Amino acid sequence: MKALPPGWKDNQHAASAGLPLATQLFPVGGMLEKDLRGTLKQVKKAGYDAVEFFGGLKYEAHEVRYALQEAGLQIAGWHTPWDYLTPELIHTTITYNKVLGNQFIIVPWRPDEVLFTHAGCLQFAQELTWVSDILGQYGMVTGYHNHGTEFRPTDDTKELPWDIIAQNTPSNVILQHDIGNGLSGGGDMMGLLKKYPGRAGTVHVKPFASKGESTFFDDLNCVINWDEYFGICRKEAGVRWYIIEYADNKRFPDDAMGALAASAKWFRQATGQ
Repeated sequence: MKALPPGWKDNQHAASAGLPLATQLFPVGGMLEKDLRGTLKQVKKAGYDAVEFFGGLKYEAHEVRYALQEAGLQIAGWHTPWDYLTPELIHTTITYNKVLGNQFIIVPWRPDEVLFTHAGCLQFAQELTWVSDILGQYGMVTGYHNHGTEFRPTDDTKELPWDIIAQNTPSNVILQHDIGNGLSGGGDMMGLLKKYPGRAGTVHVKPFASKGESTFFDDLNCVINWDEYFGICRKEAGVRWYIIEYADNKRFPDDAMGALAASAKWFRQATGQ
């Protein structure tokens, strides 16, 4: 078992100290491209402690750092495309994130063809382990974010890709659990949090209703038992950051920031904060 980078376990946002809230910025990506500083200020006003960025390194690192400080936000991670973690670009990525003070470099997605066979999943796990080893030298950790495909048995061995990845990476590789995505793929998301204790350093909190219905966190058709979920996250999963990624244009037409504000309000009420 590999040691975690210094300070990771003792992060000021340790689960026992409370339930810090971040948002994934994807729902407001268009706003962000037009006005980085103004959008981050609105995110803070909407009720968030931190943000998780996504995509390529499209802004100057010092510009992002200043905008975060100005808004009073922390950084809870960056959804980093796989290309930025290749041997050719990984040190550029490290240098960029060092400026931001970001520890969490999360791989947001791998194509289905990688996940449909045991060999593809195993190769990805080995590559992710290499990334983890490099990042660990700089006090950073990597991780992988699920969608639905990770809970479809492989074509050959009928194992779950999530299990293959989890069981063939070191314990400091974050299994970034997205409960809404996972349920859409048929995953036993509560069970998997328990199966891999301490591996969910950051999680995406997202509602889910059967049959693809529109839903919100506290709607009757949302199938998630939130009390059970937060209990597992606090006591077993090792969560340091809760990250909301919610956008429903049917419920909040053309108002992604409104959706994030309503989500933060629900979170505060649901967790008593």
